[in-house]
Amino acid sequence: MLKKFLTYIEKILQHTNEIFVIKDTRNNILFVNEKIRDYGYDPDKLVGKKYLSLLSSKHKGKRFKKVINSKTALNYEVEFLKSDGTIVNALASNSPVWDDDGNILFVVSTLADVTSYRRLQKKLTESTYIDYLTGLYNIRYLYKRLREEIRRAIRKNEKVAVIMFDIDNFKNYNDNFGHESGNKLLKNVGNIINNSIREGVDLGFRFGGDEFLILINQAEERITLGIAGRIREKFLELNYKHLDLSMGIEYYKSGCSIKDLIIRVDKKVYRAKKSKKKIIK
Repeated sequence: MLKKFLTYIEKILQHTNEIFVIKDTRNNILFVNEKIRDYGYDPDKLVGKKYLSLLSSKHKGKRFKKVINSKTALNYEVEFLKSDGTIVNALASNSPVWDDDGNILFVVSTLADVTSYRRLQKKLTESTYIDYLTGLYNIRYLYKRLREEIRRAIRKNEKVAVIMFDIDNFKNYNDNFGHESGNKLLKNVGNIINNSIREGVDLGFRFGGDEFLILINQAEERITLGIAGRIREKFLELNYKHLDLSMGIEYYKSGCSIKDLIIRVDKKVYRAKKSKKKIIK
């Protein structure tokens, strides 16, 4: 009866919709089911190999050691690699199995592909936080990310800055040439911002109307001024008559609230409008 039961278990494991892996205490693969073929691997050829070879280089095995040392199950998301190197988002469940004396025999892991879920989640996030006209983030996302980036900067002892600007005489332009032309101008500004900031480091936002804000991380003065100057230079190259940008730059200071940070940079934009110097730091 037991032998028959184990045969059924093996069939279940071979045909489940999740990748099922049994690993020894050194994180070497002892068994992997047929589901792994969907990702370009031969299960028999994986036996004896390091489990980490199936994951991206960001994974170092620290959480596996935690499972071994604490003898407790642990669930977390990983970047699983197809045989061609393509990354798949997967939810990993890791459970230790031990004998009557408390010695761990092996660790059972399952990998559930959540890539489609992550794509859907990204689309939902974008529909909530992306300004449809400019392709920049909207003000709803601004305060959330400011809080996160300020906490991160404090932890890493780095600087955070915000650049705020609006378009001088935009209302007159909109009134004279129409909303369609005004919207095209705002789209152009959105493209200029996205092409001027550092990808994966800085973030661009449409603050409202013709007002824009850029969140600068690792905000050394040379870098921050360079980004502000580059945006204004590219805008002026568009040759819109009687239009310019008035820009303010403000750095986060310890103890300052996000509200005060925005108020201070907004005042600098106002000063820039009244000054020949169009970038006030």
